Amino acid sequence: MRAALVQGALALALVAGASPAHALFGDDEARKAILDLRGRVQEYQDTTEQRLAKIEAQLADLTSRLSNTQLDNQAQVDQLRQEISKLRGQVEVQAHELAVTQRQLRDQLATVDNRIKRFEPVDVEIDGNKATVDQSEKKAFEAALALFRGGDFKSALTAFSQFQSQYPDSAYAPAVYFWIGSSQFALKDYKAAIASHQALVSRFPQNPRVPDALLNMGYAQAESGDRAGARRTLQSIVDKHPQSPAAQLARDRIASLGR
Repeated sequence: MRAALVQGALALALVAGASPAHALFGDDEARKAILDLRGRVQEYQDTTEQRLAKIEAQLADLTSRLSNTQLDNQAQVDQLRQEISKLRGQVEVQAHELAVTQRQLRDQLATVDNRIKRFEPVDVEIDGNKATVDQSEKKAFEAALALFRGGDFKSALTAFSQFQSQYPDSAYAPAVYFWIGSSQFALKDYKAAIASHQALVSRFPQNPRVPDALLNMGYAQAESGDRAGARRTLQSIVDKHPQSPAAQLARDRIASLGR
């Protein structure tokens, strides 16, 4: 009994001490560990309840004997009463130990559950599409975006580039290309901005950010002196995405470029 509890405590210590939790094991293994611990709780409860039932049966038998048997020997009566008192004490001790152990293990299991939930994937909506991402992934993207919106384009570029390296297959990938290109544009690195936006258009041609990426490409081409290239890029928005908000901006920019 005590060995089972010690093993359970060690398992809990391993889970609780992991930093982060998924560094120790994956989601499936973590859930398996929790199920195992819950099984230990149930096993301990079942075993203890069996012991309680046995003690209570003995108690009932002694009480029945005391009530129904004519005992002339006072010593026998006293002995039975002592045994009944002892068994009642054992029942109380066992019941208390069970309640305490159950409460402790429930608290520990709740802690493990909460730790694992902190690392479970979450559902998000990205550019109108639903996706499932890691919580750390979501936080990293949002932190990088906050830097850009705060006007710290250099730090935003670094953060988005690091995100791209750490999560190469992320559902955020099209958005990351867009914000990298936008950061580069803001820093006046037009050549790099064109390459980043072109990567988005080439790799994710159906993504809703494509018109805006083409618009930024056209602007970057114009700023770098490639007016003919800018006109072609901007015209492609008008031709292929005429209903997009970027289309009207493209028309205006084409008009300003002249011939």
